[in-house]
Amino acid sequence: MVDHTRNARLREVKSMNNFTTAERIEQFSNLMNPYVSEEFKGWLIENGFFTAPASIHHHGAYSGALFDHSFAVTKALLSFTERLELKWQLERSPYIVGMFHDLCKVDNYTCTKKPALSPLLEGDSWEYNNATLLPGHGDKSVMMLQQHIQLTDEELYCIRWHMGAFDDKENWNSYGRAVTNFQNVLYTHTADMVAARILGV
Repeated sequence: MVDHTRNARLREVKSMNNFTTAERIEQFSNLMNPYVSEEFKGWLIENGFFTAPASIHHHGAYSGALFDHSFAVTKALLSFTERLELKWQLERSPYIVGMFHDLCKVDNYTCTKKPALSPLLEGDSWEYNNATLLPGHGDKSVMMLQQHIQLTDEELYCIRWHMGAFDDKENWNSYGRAVTNFQNVLYTHTADMVAARILGV
């Protein structure tokens, strides 16, 4: 049986790499306005959330993919929440967790040709930024996001542990305890995998 809903989501996400920065910001606003201040949205624009890649060697290795990936994770997490009747501490939580789990990446890379408010340019070249002040991944995202939004414990742990068992091996027991206490940690990781490994963004 063909999953037409999944195929529609796949087409929606795969078309995103043709979006302009302005279109990405509009998509973000349509989805996140109830939960994000204009001040924070301005910070995201200024700091490259809508122009940075999601990676430079793996999924989403193109300009603007950090938002595209975050959008796809949010959509997957909202789908899980509806279909599996997941319970969250706050209604906003799947939006906040999905959209900002990779906030750490806003300063991970530098572009040799700054993206403009124009269609994606294949020639953009990105490299690792060696001048970042904070190391880490999930923990860095939490630290950065806490400057703008007061997180619930559930939101904090979902973001911190969104890498699941891809985190360092010595942290696996802590990840397991986080899942035991907050089951949505597991669904956050699964949504991340759907976006990166199935949708390819």
